[in-house]
Amino acid sequence: MPSWNDGDESSDDSMGGNLMDMEYFDTPDTIPEPLWCGAPMEEVSKCTLHHMKPRKCVAFEGANTGRRFYGCPVQGGVNCGVVQWVDPAWPDVLKNCLIKLWEMFHEQNLGRIQDKHAYEDEVAKLKKDYDHLCTEYHKMVDDVSKMFDWQDGVGKIDYQKAMDAEKFEKQKEELELEMKMEKLRLAKEQRCILQAQADIIHNTRKAMKEIKVDRDLLAQEKTELEKVVADLLNAGHGSKEKLEKIKAILEA
Repeated sequence: MPSWNDGDESSDDSMGGNLMDMEYFDTPDTIPEPLWCGAPMEEVSKCTLHHMKPRKCVAFEGANTGRRFYGCPVQGGVNCGVVQWVDPAWPDVLKNCLIKLWEMFHEQNLGRIQDKHAYEDEVAKLKKDYDHLCTEYHKMVDDVSKMFDWQDGVGKIDYQKAMDAEKFEKQKEELELEMKMEKLRLAKEQRCILQAQADIIHNTRKAMKEIKVDRDLLAQEKTELEKVVADLLNAGHGSKEKLEKIKAILEA
């Protein structure tokens, strides 16, 4: 997961009103993040088009997945897009991983959707055949009833019609069984899609935790280097002018 320090902001990724050049960008898809307290809303610029206080969002789309930002609060109509990014841009390696994961998800999801449509077409065809058989079956039952009425209930049932009725009944049962099997198969496909989405979210969160560990390690090394420079300045070793330049670079 990303670091939640309220003071971290990305100036190069900020999309304020002066950087938008009157172009409107839809806010990326977002997910809720209850752990984000964020900076006070009074310190964040208002959206360019509507001059409204932005809302806190966490991106869940493409290479920016997991980045926090303040976005335009307008849900319908023209949206100003991202007002200000809170987290800096992810490293290129993580961006490529996120893009690859989303491509794999969309590819698999598209294949499942196509399979689902094919199953739905097949089920519709089976249902049509089932309705046709039901119509033929009822028609045959009516014919048999008329024959009984004509023979005053005493005549013999035609053997061939009885066999046809039995055949239609058997086909009806087979169609019902096939429709049940198709429903079970569609339910299984939907469960697979949900499981794939859960795996992607889990992998993304795991990658973000690893980035946080690297960031904390770099911050610790920077602090130790600042202490070494401060000790050298106090002891008077080396060139004071060079040490001042190193300190300025560390503080930048």
